[in-house]
Amino acid sequence: MRDKRILFQLFAALCSILILCGSCEKNNNKSPVRVLILSGKNNHEWSKTTPLLQRIYIETRLFTADVTDEPDTLDFNSFKRYDVIVSNRNTWPDNDIRMTPEWEKDFMQYIREGGGAVFIHAGASSFYTWEDYHSIGIGRWGKETSHGKPQRGKVYGFDQDHPITRGVIDFFIVDELWEKTDIHPDAIPIASISWSDETDGHKADEKALFTCQTGKGRSFYTILGHDERALLNTGLQTLLIRGTLWVAGREKMPELQQELAARDQENRTLSWEKTDTSFCLKNGVHPVWKFNFNNRYGRPYFHPVSASGTILTCVDPPDHPWHIGLWFCWKFINKVNYWEFLDEFKTEKTGYRSAGITEIKNISFKNNDDFSAEIEMDISYHPDGGENVLTEKSVIAISPPSDNGSYYIDYDNTYTAVVEEVILDRTPVTTEPGGRTWGGYAGLSVRFSQDFTDPFIIAPTDSADYKKNSWVYMGFNTLTGDTAGMSIIQDPGFTTTNTSWYIIRTPDIPFFYYSPAVLYDGKIILNKGDQLHLKYRVCIIPGKTGREELEKKYNEYVNQI
Repeated sequence: MRDKRILFQLFAALCSILILCGSCEKNNNKSPVRVLILSGKNNHEWSKTTPLLQRIYIETRLFTADVTDEPDTLDFNSFKRYDVIVSNRNTWPDNDIRMTPEWEKDFMQYIREGGGAVFIHAGASSFYTWEDYHSIGIGRWGKETSHGKPQRGKVYGFDQDHPITRGVIDFFIVDELWEKTDIHPDAIPIASISWSDETDGHKADEKALFTCQTGKGRSFYTILGHDERALLNTGLQTLLIRGTLWVAGREKMPELQQELAARDQENRTLSWEKTDTSFCLKNGVHPVWKFNFNNRYGRPYFHPVSASGTILTCVDPPDHPWHIGLWFCWKFINKVNYWEFLDEFKTEKTGYRSAGITEIKNISFKNNDDFSAEIEMDISYHPDGGENVLTEKSVIAISPPSDNGSYYIDYDNTYTAVVEEVILDRTPVTTEPGGRTWGGYAGLSVRFSQDFTDPFIIAPTDSADYKKNSWVYMGFNTLTGDTAGMSIIQDPGFTTTNTSWYIIRTPDIPFFYYSPAVLYDGKIILNKGDQLHLKYRVCIIPGKTGREELEKKYNEYVNQI
């Protein structure tokens, strides 16, 4: 009898330890938060936003993220496999639909025992006769709710005492902005959004982020996140990540990206950081610029490129994963594609690979006491598994940042044909057989941040035809409402006459790209031993600028070379 009692006590102790370990696992800041995204039905484009949500979570490496299009198959044990349920699903306008009593009971038990829930935009517009669901979901489309077309609004008024919003500064987002959302009275607002309606001009101001507690469970809701463009916004992504961590019981939040953190202009501490695949100049903890090489994308590039705390570039956007910040890349060399990734190799999971390989043979980096730098590379171009057809000697010089945060990056690239004939080509333009409206791109390129709005061009003249100008500036309104941009200057002594400016300004995606497209007007043919010499200056410019200042920068470059 005594032995049985001892065994029972040992068993009870073991169970207690297992329960404690399970509790510790949820609150262990080192273990990934397990997320389940509810999808498959929504009066929004869930088939586009759900994959993006999953990508946002996974790329942080703070989460695992699964998706179900059949949430009605879940039960309590299914819920308990996850720390957080994220709803990108609704039943609207079928508002009287309910889940089974067993499902509702299991979901409520999951929440009350400490499960987390996140609801995005219309993700809680379901089960209107189920009051507990409204309490947890916080916000839904109501009888008085309305919205105009997606437009730019200012997110502000962050609760600096709450872990989700602590330290975040005001930012702008283009989104479908709801007025008079049906918010549950128990919800606690932690941020707002204001805008001027583009239809009739009236001013609007609404609470935008909310939290709620149900038993031991937490929930987070935002009226933001209508579509892909909104979800690509760095500010919304940051709040979504923090909100999901918070409902999972994590109190420690990741460091804010530099655009969203308050800036200390008086405290400028520059330093160098080197790894096996990058060279970086930092201001405090944030990069001024970072040069990347021999990493998963298979070609060298700058990212981030920042202007006084604003990141100008983006990498691997969903629409074009081969767009990587500020980079140089050929399109076709002897009919082999060096630009796009192969269909079977264009995700982080599969790796990234093109039919043509841009192989760095040698690379050196010199950092100077004044925080200028020089990078030298020997690069060979060849088909995957094939022989070299073209070599490149690249010398890149980066100036020290000025007091206002501006600096420049000089490219000096020499290409040499090592086979009998090298044909540098691109997708044909519309005036050619098989031409495409997007044809003509190749060479030095910039893909700008997807946080930007209102792109504008400044060129040496007022003419709308700027394709043959010696320099072009592209600027934007930034995430935090400032102005920033880049000017690329072509060296007239070395740039081929085939060059034309190639510019894309598509705000709906958003897709902001420009390039002095060296092959726009036609292919370049090099015989063995022939060389092509290309030189550029890329000027990084925070704040507002004008033609006079930009022309001055052009003359400084021309007089220097």
